[in-house]
Amino acid sequence: MFYPQGGINLHTLSMKRWVILSISVLILFFVPAIFSHADSATSLSSTPNESIVDASGKGDYVSLEQAIQAQATDIYIRNGIYDVNTTLQIDLDDTIIRGQSRDGVVLRQTQAPNDLVVIRADRVHISNLTLDTYTYNAGATLVVADANQVIVQDSLFKGSERIFAVYFAGPSVAAGQDTLAAVESGTLDDGNQFLHNEVYSHYAGDGLSFSLQKNGLVQHNTLHNAVLAFYMCRNSKVSNNLINDSPGVGIHYSMPAYDNIIRDNEISRSLGSGIRASANLEHPVPTTALYEGLLIEHNIIKDTRSFGIELDQVGSRTRIQRNTIRQTDFSGIIVLRSYDLRIHNNQLSNNAYYRVRGKIHDWTGNSGGIDLENTVTATKITYNTITSNGKSDFGIRFSPIQGKNTIYKNKLVGTTVMTDIIRLP
Repeated sequence: MFYPQGGINLHTLSMKRWVILSISVLILFFVPAIFSHADSATSLSSTPNESIVDASGKGDYVSLEQAIQAQATDIYIRNGIYDVNTTLQIDLDDTIIRGQSRDGVVLRQTQAPNDLVVIRADRVHISNLTLDTYTYNAGATLVVADANQVIVQDSLFKGSERIFAVYFAGPSVAAGQDTLAAVESGTLDDGNQFLHNEVYSHYAGDGLSFSLQKNGLVQHNTLHNAVLAFYMCRNSKVSNNLINDSPGVGIHYSMPAYDNIIRDNEISRSLGSGIRASANLEHPVPTTALYEGLLIEHNIIKDTRSFGIELDQVGSRTRIQRNTIRQTDFSGIIVLRSYDLRIHNNQLSNNAYYRVRGKIHDWTGNSGGIDLENTVTATKITYNTITSNGKSDFGIRFSPIQGKNTIYKNKLVGTTVMTDIIRLP
């Protein structure tokens, strides 16, 4: 075919366009995949204003302590082990501290009983670090107090035997009535988040304490040998966490507290109950006080050495729904001194499991699926499925006359309903 000189071969141009388009599509396809792996494993320094911490002396500072003393607020730490012999105090708002990699950047407290890092500032962001107080049995790895909008993510915490591994302490208020007043008024630390972290606790009590917070979030964390203490909070959420081998309760929710959510967590092998909601023992309130607005849903609780879900002094707008509870030593769900609950569409099986493996707690009552003590009133139990292992005393136990409680549309397999009057010891 003849083309005028200086003309265009349309077939050739079409092929070139097809090749260029194909290459562009491949680039667009692979580039997101490449960048999707630039996560917490390795984070390269890219911000021009970052101060570089490098233990070998090839950065701006050789330690995080030096960078903080120089009032740096955008800090990048290269891989290395950084021994610390004082508590690192972060007092400047809008401070960013990030490591090159979570497992490669190790901050290690060498002086017991010092805490490692204390944050008393707003909008601090910490990521991609290992904080270690276990090696030298020091204090807490991280304390957040009088601070708002702090984000801690993608990090590893190795706690000591002395105290909580991680402690969100809330505002500075005097213990007792001042603390209770702060909860009632909502004068709490605001908007703090603990995300995608891993916590190893060696303390017999709380491993992660999230206390006196509002609009807070504890999400997508893995806890080993640690109680997650969700204490006296408002409008906050604990969700999508994996809690293994707690030395006590898996999630301990203490009141006074209002309008909080415990959702989509998996709790395994707790030596206490999977989830416990009760009044805070350090700040006593009347036993007649009820606290509203708790949602416990879509949690998986298994192989616990006490109850699955244990509730005391909870009130209106409390919903316990769509949880899976199995292999609890005693009852799957037990409720005391509460009002106007909805216990709906939960799946319970193999309760009273202590009869198979032996009892470690001093519980002398009967055990079964759902157990309402006689001070529980106006509560509805609906659409639950309760399957006995042949060891349970009952499927559902409640007081229909005194408590004005109702049950309907529940499925009981190998067990039955008891309607006796259940009394406190």
